Parts: sequence; structure tokens; C-alpha cells
Amino acid sequence: MPADRPAAMSPAELRPEDLEAKGRVAGVVFHFFIQRLARAVFGAYFRCYTRGRRNLPRTGGVIIAPTHRSNLDTLLVGASAGRAPRYFAKSGLFRGPITTRFLVTMGAFPVRREMVDRSALKAALTVLEAEKALVVFPEGERKSGPRIFPLLNGVAWLAAKAQVPVVPVAVGGAERAMGIGVKMPRPRTVRIVWGEPLAPPDVDDRGRHDREDLIAYSSELREILQTMFDNLQQELGIPIERPEDSE
Repeated sequence: MPADRPAAMSPAELRPEDLEAKGRVAGVVFHFFIQRLARAVFGAYFRCYTRGRRNLPRTGGVIIAPTHRSNLDTLLVGASAGRAPRYFAKSGLFRGPITTRFLVTMGAFPVRREMVDRSALKAALTVLEAEKALVVFPEGERKSGPRIFPLLNGVAWLAAKAQVPVVPVAVGGAERAMGIGVKMPRPRTVRIVWGEPLAPPDVDDRGRHDREDLIAYSSELREILQTMFDNLQQELGIPIERPEDSE
């Protein structure tokens, strides 16, 4: 009988306090080698151009909030950043010790999408409290089309809890290069624009936040991302017509 496939690693098996220690060496390697290699490859293949990267603070905890239309987005944003960020990754990718160690040392940690994953949220807070950059796609899973979908409140919650800024990022052209259902990237022009940091939501003297404030913050971030995305798509000659929001 064939051997059983290794079970997915539980997010609880990767203690948040261990993430920084496990990722330290590989993070440096990524920043000084892999990141530069990726920039060269993306620059040649996608004619990739980055603008506004100085808007990303060079130190301190910060949430990077990109648009999400392609599986290329994580690589593109990571290569574009001036520092080595950490990432959420779906828990099903963490299979076996080798794959798990590689993902964790490259800055990823697992999140279960089918539920409110408190282990992943704790890990995210640990990363931010360690004054690292964290990539969180505020729309959740990949979307398609020119409309920025209603944002999940996870970015607003993390920003309020850790009191760190959020940097919006628009990635234009990635869907043409490798949208949903496309297996191999196509040589299409890609542009990445980093917006100005958005201060975190206010909290009271006890560090508590109001739910309505988080909803308003998410709405403001969505409007910023939509404007950035529209402008970038227009630069690339991509139509931005979209149906009116139904909500």
C-alpha cells in the first residue's frame, strides 16, 4: 500500500514566539540575495516597475496591505519591499518538516481560512511587536476584476491592537500576467505602487478599540486602495469600468 501523505501541520504547532528566531537567518538571505534576484527576474520578464517604496517605513512594525489579483502578488510585493516582510500562508501548505521549515524561515506562518484563527492572529501580533513588516491581503483570497472588494476587518484589528501603520499597495497588471486559473505567468507589464502610511485606529487608555471605528477604517483603506488601483490600471491601459457596488 502507498505510504500516507503527511498531514498538514497545525498552526498551533508553530509557536508564535519562535517565528522570529526561525526566520532570522533566512530573512537576511532573502533580503540580500533572493529579493534582488527576484527584482532582476521580474524587471526583465514583467517589465516590472515600483514607485513609492520609500513610503514603507524602514524600521518598526508595519502592515503591508496589497491588492490581490494573482498568485504572483506575494512574490512581487516581497521583491519590491525594501525590507524582508512576513506573510500569512494557508495552513494546507505546511506539510512535513522540510516544507514547513522552509516556509517559516522564509517568513510565512499558517492561517486557517475556514475559521477565525486565533493562533495566526497571535503570530501576527508577535511579528508586529517584534517591529517587523507583515503582509496581509485585506480582501482575503484572490479576487478578479477592477473593483476592490469589501475588506475584511483583520487589517484594521491588527493595526489597532499593535498600534502600527498600514501601507496600502496597488499591484497593477498582475491579473493579466497570471490571473485565477492561469498556470504559467505570461510576460505582461506589471506596476507596483506603495501608498502613504495610514495611521492605526484610535484606542482608549486601556488599549481597547471600537468596532465601528474598525469598520470605518476598513472603508477608508478600501477607498484608498481603489483610487490607487484605478490610477495604476489607467497607466497600464487596462479598463477600470466596473458594476456599481451592491452593498
